[in-house]
Amino acid sequence: LRILGNFQLLEFALKQYIGIAYREINALTDGKVPFKFCEVDVENFPLERLANLFSKLNNNTQLQKRINKLRESRNHMAHQSLLIVTGRRIDRGEVEDRYMEFTILEDKLTECLGELIQELKTLANGKTKEND
Repeated sequence: LRILGNFQLLEFALKQYIGIAYREINALTDGKVPFKFCEVDVENFPLERLANLFSKLNNNTQLQKRINKLRESRNHMAHQSLLIVTGRRIDRGEVEDRYMEFTILEDKLTECLGELIQELKTLANGKTKEND
């Protein structure tokens, strides 16, 4: 549940980034081109769709790759944890294997979330690597 909660934080951060990017784009068009996208438009998007949108609005390809890799892991982890919760009999070795797998995933997720928050702060402050 803790890992799934962290994935929710990742999704929330992606939605925030996309919302700020949409506001910046709208401001830059200065009414020349109608741009009516906003954060509400992505409110119910799943992680995969958020990751795809993020890749169109951000140049950090390493972070994009990490998010996509985590997306794949999230789907696998969600299915595996459901099997455990539904009462399927598992042996002690499998529990230990899953524990290690989930611990490593949580570490990767935490690092990725930190990077995404840094990108979010950079965008919110109006700076890009090209402007620095």
